Amino acid sequence: MAQHQNPFIIPILDILKQATGDLGEYDLIKTLEQQGFDFPVENDGYEMALFKKHFITMNALYHLQDELLADGYYLSISPLLIKLESAQINSTGQQLQDDVPAEVRDYYLDWQHFEKTRSDDVKAMLSDFWNRYYAVDQRMEAYQVLGIDEQSSHEEVVLAYRRLAAEYHPDKGGDKIRFIEIRQAYEVLCHALVAG
Repeated sequence: MAQHQNPFIIPILDILKQATGDLGEYDLIKTLEQQGFDFPVENDGYEMALFKKHFITMNALYHLQDELLADGYYLSISPLLIKLESAQINSTGQQLQDDVPAEVRDYYLDWQHFEKTRSDDVKAMLSDFWNRYYAVDQRMEAYQVLGIDEQSSHEEVVLAYRRLAAEYHPDKGGDKIRFIEIRQAYEVLCHALVAG
């Protein structure tokens, strides 16, 4: 398969070289647009246009990451911080790298994902993202309701639930609303621990 040449690689490299402060993906895309670089998003809905801009940018960044490493620079890539820095070597002589799973990097380096992704695919990805986001939010709230931290084991969740349920159970003169909140928190965490 012939490799696709991303036309945004050179302008992104120029922006990275000139950056004086922190640069996020949003800042990078806005700078490209202000410099007159047009993303191919005509007649696309909002979600599809967002996907295309994101994919093109990440594809260029991961290509640059490979190329710059050979020159002694490491391009750190995350949505909130994109930073070009001197390549660092740890005590074992290995290159320090971001904690990005290989499949994420491989996804953005495969241009077929850009060509084959349709509007329905993007909507499904966004829906999945928001479902996972809300699930994390629910879990954090559940830990707070039970008065335990996020490192708690299943046994600690059960113990916290039993202690609070005994205190707030309506049959023992407790608060019905508070008891329901405790039960909901318990169900959220039990489901998350089984699924996770």
